[in-house]
Amino acid sequence: MRPVGAIGESDPDYPAMLFINSMMGGGLRSRLWMRIREKEGLSYSVSTSFTVPPEGNSAMFSMSAISNPANAPKVEASFMDELRKALREGFRADEVAAAKQAYRDARMVARSQDSALLDLMATREDLGRTLKWDEQMDAKIQALTPEQISAAFRKHVDPTAISIAKSGDFKAAKVYQ
Repeated sequence: MRPVGAIGESDPDYPAMLFINSMMGGGLRSRLWMRIREKEGLSYSVSTSFTVPPEGNSAMFSMSAISNPANAPKVEASFMDELRKALREGFRADEVAAAKQAYRDARMVARSQDSALLDLMATREDLGRTLKWDEQMDAKIQALTPEQISAAFRKHVDPTAISIAKSGDFKAAKVYQ
């Protein structure tokens, strides 16, 4: 996609953008998964990623999908439609509540697995943090309102600045000719 701008982990919008990643493409109930994979059956997988370096402020929000090359134009159109819909309409209270529960559950499961917990603890130690940092971030995410989430998304995501990269045998699929 594109850099979402000057967002670092200390930015007030960081918790919202982290959570938006989960809502848009971070799980099997996310907007993009439900639309592109479940409803339209256009892809084998679809996900989003929000990466922020622990220091600095060069965040990146990206989306990826794996599909039959013949479906690629439809996947792209559905992705752009969902993106514009989220920007236009924002995120509903019921959607946010369900996503918060799913996010909380996923974090709890991840922390109950020895290898994931050890990786998390090692990462936090490298950054001079404890798991208290995660506890505080989880609390910030749980406190977010649909309005705050929608405002952060509108502030940091610009559909006119998206870069799209595709690979596949589009000639054989007779698309993008």
